[in-house]
Amino acid sequence: MKTGIFPIFLMVLVLVTSCSDETTIFIDEQQSSIFEENDAIKLAGSINFDKAGVIDISIDENYTTGKRAFKAAEEPAGNYPLTMIAQVNPPTYGPITGLTAAHVFVEDDYAYVAYNIAGDEYSGAIDIINVSDPTNPIVTSRVVYANADINSLQYSEGFLYAVGGMDATSSFTALSNSFITKIPVFSGVMDTNAGVIYGFQAGDNATDIVIDGNEAYVTSGKDGTITIYDTKDLDIKKEVAFTDLRSLAFDDNKLALLDASLGIRVLDDNLKAEKEIAINTDFGLYTKRSIDFIGDKIIVAEGSKGAGVYSFDSGSLLQYIPILIDPNEAPIGDIVTNAVAINKEMVLMANGGAGLSISDDEGNTTEPYGVLQLDGSIVEQIIP
Repeated sequence: MKTGIFPIFLMVLVLVTSCSDETTIFIDEQQSSIFEENDAIKLAGSINFDKAGVIDISIDENYTTGKRAFKAAEEPAGNYPLTMIAQVNPPTYGPITGLTAAHVFVEDDYAYVAYNIAGDEYSGAIDIINVSDPTNPIVTSRVVYANADINSLQYSEGFLYAVGGMDATSSFTALSNSFITKIPVFSGVMDTNAGVIYGFQAGDNATDIVIDGNEAYVTSGKDGTITIYDTKDLDIKKEVAFTDLRSLAFDDNKLALLDASLGIRVLDDNLKAEKEIAINTDFGLYTKRSIDFIGDKIIVAEGSKGAGVYSFDSGSLLQYIPILIDPNEAPIGDIVTNAVAINKEMVLMANGGAGLSISDDEGNTTEPYGVLQLDGSIVEQIIP
């Protein structure tokens, strides 16, 4: 089975158990199912400037004070003057269509975007976008996968590490559905002919990745693992089986996992459990849910409940941040919080059909602020 697939908008902010310990070298089977798009005209055509401009924020008066609503009415974007620079159209390649973005990672002048597809089929893509000029983003590299989803990625020291899922039963070399791949990147361009390697772990689909020094931490979903790979060769250093891992987050040497069968699990460097925070929420099957740290708190995307805020020290539930509804636009699709992201004191919630909302973290509480005026169903994070 696969994880859920959802679209995102790409923006620039103007404030602004082991399956095996083997590593598979990139060979003919994988090579034949991966396509590099090098046509500069096609890549340039992926950038859409039609809706560029200042983004308004709508206020849901059920959750805001009269003072805040009045202030937002005076200033189009309130305390957060955001500008939409461009949108990036999802990749297509021959019969491969219907891809939607699943994750964004930003490092220096480049944004790295992962794409996957809904349903039982597997296909995905990776874009690299040069955002050094905030007024003129450029897609510099694109790779399309005919047989694999790409669910999350991270760039580190000249290599792009991506995780996802494939149908191992249709492959002669894949050791399981969940995989990590390491791709050389030169000046914003992926080179799949320069020694791409793979690693595999148990689970239906690899869901998240964080690079920490010379180690890659990867979660995989149903009947999967938290696995630590050596970034040099993707050999497995440590791994532990869990029921259903959706996301992971690091903060000051603290490793938190979102396990849909329980809630939050906090592990030490040896992947031994230090703490559990039970969450009474149905996280759904094969759906995207994420977690993040903010100070001494952990915020969890909890679907129809919104975002739960938990004390890291006590494990107690501090509050729920509600899903704000745009008073000017009817929701399109499911109203669920799929992902959370933190930018300083700003809490961003991707609420599916209800769009992308902003809240202020004020230390003791988090105060809902408003909904960004964006088209479509929002699930993943934006570029800070």
